[in-house]
Amino acid sequence: MGERKYCYRCMEKYDSQLHVCPNCSYDDTTPHNPMYITPGTVLHDRYLVGILLEFNGEGATYVGHDISTGCRVLLREYMPVNLCTRIKGKATISVNYNNLAKYKAFMAEYTELNKSIARLRNDSNINPVLDMFAENNTTYTVFEYIEGEKILDYLKENAGELSWEQVSKLFPPLFTTIGRLHNAGIIHRAISPDTVYITDKGDLRLSGFCVSAVRTANAGLEYELFKGYAAPEQYSASSSSRQGSWTDVYGVCALLYRALTGCMPVDSMSRLKHDDLCEPAMLNTNIPQHVSRVIMEGMNLSGRDRIQTITELVTKLFEQPVAAVRSTAPAAAAVSAADNYAADYRETPPYEPAYQQPVQQQYAPQDYPPPQNYGYGNQPYYDNREEHYRYEKVNTVDRIKIPVIIGILLLAVFMIIFVVIMNILKDPKTISSTDSGYTSSTNNIVSGTSDSATEETLPKDTQVPDLVGKFYTPTKEKWKEYFTLDPKYDFSDEYDIDMIIAQSVEKGEMAAKGSVITVTVSKGKETAIIPDFSGCTVEQYKIRLKQAGFTEAYFQFVESKNYYYGTPESVVAIEVDSKTAVPGASFSKKESKRLTVYYIPKNGVTSTTVTEVTTVATTTEEVITTTMPEITTTIPEVTTTVPQQTEPPIVTTTIPVVPPPDDPPEYGW
Repeated sequence: MGERKYCYRCMEKYDSQLHVCPNCSYDDTTPHNPMYITPGTVLHDRYLVGILLEFNGEGATYVGHDISTGCRVLLREYMPVNLCTRIKGKATISVNYNNLAKYKAFMAEYTELNKSIARLRNDSNINPVLDMFAENNTTYTVFEYIEGEKILDYLKENAGELSWEQVSKLFPPLFTTIGRLHNAGIIHRAISPDTVYITDKGDLRLSGFCVSAVRTANAGLEYELFKGYAAPEQYSASSSSRQGSWTDVYGVCALLYRALTGCMPVDSMSRLKHDDLCEPAMLNTNIPQHVSRVIMEGMNLSGRDRIQTITELVTKLFEQPVAAVRSTAPAAAAVSAADNYAADYRETPPYEPAYQQPVQQQYAPQDYPPPQNYGYGNQPYYDNREEHYRYEKVNTVDRIKIPVIIGILLLAVFMIIFVVIMNILKDPKTISSTDSGYTSSTNNIVSGTSDSATEETLPKDTQVPDLVGKFYTPTKEKWKEYFTLDPKYDFSDEYDIDMIIAQSVEKGEMAAKGSVITVTVSKGKETAIIPDFSGCTVEQYKIRLKQAGFTEAYFQFVESKNYYYGTPESVVAIEVDSKTAVPGASFSKKESKRLTVYYIPKNGVTSTTVTEVTTVATTTEEVITTTMPEITTTIPEVTTTVPQQTEPPIVTTTIPVVPPPDDPPEYGW
């Protein structure tokens, strides 16, 4: 048998002379996205990188192979595409100098998040962290490979839904795990059928952990929210939209809604405009009434009025209503049976200290009860029989009848509009000379097209995506094969620099491939605060200005003619429109022309001795050298010519961006 190689999809070995894996049919000649790591790369001298599985605003996940153990793993790479780029032909990441502070801050949060997850590695319902390491100017996390499938696929294989009996046995261990995450200060923010897996052993496992900015709209990174499962407060980055354990309660209840009814819940943003979410018991009459009401309470659009913790949620879910009966003895027996059922569902402490539960039996970490024994203490019981029948016999019919009538009316209106459009298209006066079925009035939807005649002949076969809130530079590259984005710049207090504020073609509309779409791009906030220049050299103050939101178009450095004493290259004064300005003052980018920064030139006379002058100048040069990473981060020619040198270690010493004066994160630098 000849030499063997690994398949980059299934990580099984096969004959190296073959190009198609006999196990999974993967073709090793398949091109890969150059923004991500080339399959076959070895990281940390231990992990073989396979194909790209998924990516979002935080980073990318690859299938991998642990060479030392021979096991398949998942490799998560921190790589926010709007803040950095990949060096061509290398695994190394190059950070844009203007985004350095954000890149470091989010990487520190990413590192701490995964460290916290690693401390919970003994919890079988969390995908465990196996390793973490820093390389290629970023941080990698190694997870255990999940042998199973997403709960969404599992539901599809089971008629689209589960019974309450199945859910009450399958989900409680996951509830306990989410409570432990909250106790550890971790809010998941993305609990959905796409992030919960069911293993081959029948256990649920939670994945999809990301930094908070990825799970919150307009928070600094390209966000990823799961429609129907994201709470309304996740669609706003304002301080008034508080997030906490109640945010995950919304996601858990939405997941239960999907599992019990087989229907995806209505998106929370649509509900804010018109809340037409049906109760689960209306869609599936087998769902217990109290469970249906608790799920709706957990999906309350107001975070304050929503169930606040997982403890409170599960306590209410496993309350067992007892029907009142005439005989006192049977009633007592029924209450006793319900109490015994509830007693089997006790919570494993410690759990959500903000809510004090009744004193219950304590379990040691190694003595957790099996899944069928999760639950909560005794609760008061009441007779809801009358309400049950009223809800089933009257409200259900009334609520379904109205939507059906509305649906029929909308269908009739749609058919009328369709007939009118067909008659117009059949009219020879409205058909274009090219007989393509598109008139000039309907082919100029996309603004900015340079040739309307050519546009008329192109079929509008591409759906325009939602570009608002995305960063312009990576979005332009992502869609360049479909559209040309024509930017117009304007100030915005809501969106960060380089974020798209508006688009000329609404999302969901069809447009011809190659069309030009005009987008409004944010130039950042209209006003900025002038930073303090005390003790700063020219290069150090440039960094402070950029961190404060000043681009080079809004400031200039001028040699001072009025100051003769001080350290060479030090900043001594600032002016705005020829008027003296002080640090902390507000600078209007729209009204003011430019910020003028005065500094002492290198040949300036100081009040120290000649020897001291030389020492200061040398020190200043060293500071300038260590605070000028722009050469390696903004000029691609430098990074692409490095591999031609004879010593590979030069790549790792020139690419990492030297941080500004603030302290670097503990891990990864």
